[in-house]
Amino acid sequence: MRGVETRIQEIRHRIFCEVARMAYHTEWSVDKRIEELPYKIIPGEIGKFRNDVFLERAIVGERLRLAMGLPYRSAAEHAPVSDNIEAADQAETYYTPPLINVMKFACNACHEKKVFVTDGCQGCLAHPCVEVCPKDAVTLDRTNGRSHIDQDKCIKCGRCADVCPYHAIIIQERPCAVACGMDAIGSDENGKADIDYDKCVSCGMCLVNRPFGAIADKSQIFQVIRAIQTGERVYAAVAPRLRGSVWSQGNAGKASCGHEGTWICRCL
Repeated sequence: MRGVETRIQEIRHRIFCEVARMAYHTEWSVDKRIEELPYKIIPGEIGKFRNDVFLERAIVGERLRLAMGLPYRSAAEHAPVSDNIEAADQAETYYTPPLINVMKFACNACHEKKVFVTDGCQGCLAHPCVEVCPKDAVTLDRTNGRSHIDQDKCIKCGRCADVCPYHAIIIQERPCAVACGMDAIGSDENGKADIDYDKCVSCGMCLVNRPFGAIADKSQIFQVIRAIQTGERVYAAVAPRLRGSVWSQGNAGKASCGHEGTWICRCL
């Protein structure tokens, strides 16, 4: 989903904007403000992205905590969003691992890998899917002639999907796990995504390939802004690709936001 502005990206942007505002407005009560933000970001009584508005706010609350550099908490812990918020506003607060976190109560518990027949199956006479299956997991439904896969026998080899002339058989995999080049994402006892931190290299590929937004990273934007406000010298290591992101193509001297004469625009 990289390059596509989704609802997940929209919420992520709003969270970082609100955290930055809290850092700039030193007169605000941070603990009170962070308790109000889930209701500001997810207003109303009906959920827009999930079935339950309270679940949406709970997820936003944990995202706000991670954006403040605070540790992730499970849904089993009973504590306000502002719990231990004072730790985020201390000069000696530094990044604490893990960087990448799975919010279990936001995860959809997708199958790691599943091969199944869609409605596109035409129940063709050739039925090559049945012929190539090495485990006799594919059979024909006597009522409609369509193929059916016995998941207990299926070994997820994908041969049936390869030979289907209608492309009616698909292989569905957990997107975040497929994106992980280190094979660090598996499933816990509840089928939720789980990260093996001995393998994880914090590349962030799972972050940009999670359609349910259940994986989030910690940030120190709050601490950086507060450090700048105190007059402390702050050094930034800027990635080379940022230059291409800021400048609009074919318009040298003007940033993509329209501001001239600045390389790293304050709008970022």
